[in-house]
Order: sequence, then structure tokens, then C-alpha cells
Amino acid sequence: MAAEAGCIRSVAFCCISKPWTRKYDELNHFLREGSTGKLALLELGVGSNAAAIIRYPFKSANEHGTGGISVVQEHGQRIAVIGATGQVGMSLSKELKKLGHKVLAISRGVSTKNRDQLDILESLGIQLYFQRDLKDVARLACALSGQDVVVVALRANVRLVLELEPPILKAAVSAKVRRFVPDEFGTHTKALDYGVGTLFDAKKNFQEQVYGSGLEWTMIFPGGIFDYFLPNLRLFDKITTFGDLRCMFPTHSIKDIGAISARAITDPRTANKAVQLYANVVNQEQLVRELKLFWPDYPFDFEYVSSETIIHLKNHGDPDRISAKGGAEPDRERHGINYANYVLCRLASLDDPDTLNANDLYPDHVYQKPEQALADPKFVFEKTQ
Repeated sequence: MAAEAGCIRSVAFCCISKPWTRKYDELNHFLREGSTGKLALLELGVGSNAAAIIRYPFKSANEHGTGGISVVQEHGQRIAVIGATGQVGMSLSKELKKLGHKVLAISRGVSTKNRDQLDILESLGIQLYFQRDLKDVARLACALSGQDVVVVALRANVRLVLELEPPILKAAVSAKVRRFVPDEFGTHTKALDYGVGTLFDAKKNFQEQVYGSGLEWTMIFPGGIFDYFLPNLRLFDKITTFGDLRCMFPTHSIKDIGAISARAITDPRTANKAVQLYANVVNQEQLVRELKLFWPDYPFDFEYVSSETIIHLKNHGDPDRISAKGGAEPDRERHGINYANYVLCRLASLDDPDTLNANDLYPDHVYQKPEQALADPKFVFEKTQ
């Protein structure tokens, strides 16, 4: 439970192999017996959430017989991903590692929901760091020291944008990080007017803070994620459509979003720019038609949420209840998102002057097609937890 009071400079960063699954007393014993007094504890949880990152006040940990402790080698850029076990953060972290970057995966703790993801990240050689209170600017700044890029991928709702992103930005500024990637990864907020939805207003207000921070920034707008924008029974009890069924929008797999995002956030061309993924431009009518072609004998149930209903719920929906499966946003926020995407047809935008088209930046990337996902029974039918 002790924490390092300040940052140790010019040291090698190391992490213990799977210490976070140990109980506190076991981890404390490991540190006491194996450290020979040369380890400094940065962050330590309690019980099953015990976790630590260790800093060595010497150049090579391996020279001092660290056994199960592995040194992360300097390679590529140093990128911190806050929310690395989430849907976008996980895919992004994997793709960054593939590109040869040194990834610091920052999580608020170990839980039954993210334990498997943490195992995967660690198996890939990604360094783990745990900090329960992301509003502790000094401690987070210490963890971010030496990072080139900080990415926030927390699957934001209004509360997280208002309460967590500002202190994360302050920590990044204090740590002298070069580039900051705010928690966008959805509708093209930058191109929307104020008043479209409470979440977008919160994000636009935070964008102003990012512009004034003095840091480089990059915003990633991926269009629709397959899981939520293609008709399926994994996240819905019925095949659900919304608003204007002929709204055209781009949609992409989470793997493609991770791959393009990993390239974009380290690309000098994208400094102080937004990047819009814009492959697979479709509409809901087309997607439902293709679903029926692939599964003609399946008795799908359908549900349609009209534009009028979306507008009503955007203004009068429950501001606290989260009714959507896998949803992170309360109902009122969620229908504000539906309003932008399916009534205004503004999920994506290429007319914003600061927005670059990912197709132009990375013409070599081959995207998965929506029809490939809709033909896959696992994608259409397998229930998520």
C-alpha cells in the first residue's frame, strides 16, 4: 500500500511477470526477498488486485538477477493506452505492439471482466500499470513520464469525459508527452454543432481544453463498429434498426479500427488532425437485406425505433439508466448518439477542414467487408457476456 513519493529519473522500467494475480502479502514478500533493497514500488493494490510496476535505479535489471522480472526493450515509440482492456483499447494495443512500439497498458484495476484481457496483453509483452484513481494527476504524470503518445480509450460517457479526461490531460502535459489522443472513437464529434447531444457537448468542450494544452493531438473517428452497426443477435434481442434507414455511413471491424488507429496516432501527418475511417459505406436497409440473404430460413424478430422516438428519448429519456446490452451510456445519452447517427446522418464527416481520410493516408490497408461478418454465424448469433 505504500507508493513511491516521486518519480525516479533515468531508470529502466520493468514489470513483474503476473504479480497482479498475487495476494498482497505474497507480492510484498516477493519484493522484499527479491529486491535487495533496490526496488521502488509505484502502485500496489490490495488482495486479488495487487499490482506493481517496479523501477530499477540501474541500467539493466538483468545484470542484477531479477528472475521473473522482464525488462521492456526500447523499441519504436512509447505509447500509453488508458483503457487498454476495453474493446478499442485492446485492439489498438495489440496493433501497436505489432508495429514495434513499446506499449504501456493503463488500467484502473483487475476484475473478473478484464482479467483475461490482461493475461493476453501481458503474454504479448505489453507492460501493465494499474491506477485506481485516474484523477490523481501527480501519480499519473509519473507513470506517463517518458511516453511519446497518450491514448484515452475508456468508452466515454458524459461523466468520464467531465471527470476523468481533464486530469488525464493535465498529467500528460505535466509529463511532457508529445501527443494526446482523446477518447473519441465514435461519431465525428468535431464536425457536430453544440446541442446535438449531451455526450457530444461534453466531448466538444474537452476538445477545447486539448487545443489549449500545447500538446499535439490526433482524434480518431472510426465510423460504426461492426458489433453495433451491423444487424446481429449478439448485442440485441431483436434485429433493431433506427431512424432514417437510408442514412449512409462507414462501418469497420474492431481489428481494422485498431490497425488504422495504431498507424494514425504515430503518423507525423496526423498531428493536430482528425482521422476519419471511411471504408464500407452502407445503410441499414442494405445491411438487413444482406442478413436475410445469408440466413433466409432463420426467423429473425425485427424492431424499428423511429426518428420521432429517438428525438423524444434524446430529450426525455432516463438520464441515469443504462438499458442497452453492453452499453456505457445512460439512455438519454445513447439516444443523443442515435439522433446524430440515424436522424442527422452525421456519424462520419469528411467536410471538416482538419479531417483526413484514412483511405488516402493508408491506401494499402485491406478492410474486412460487412458481408464477411454477416455470413459468419459466430458474429450474427453468438451471445456476448
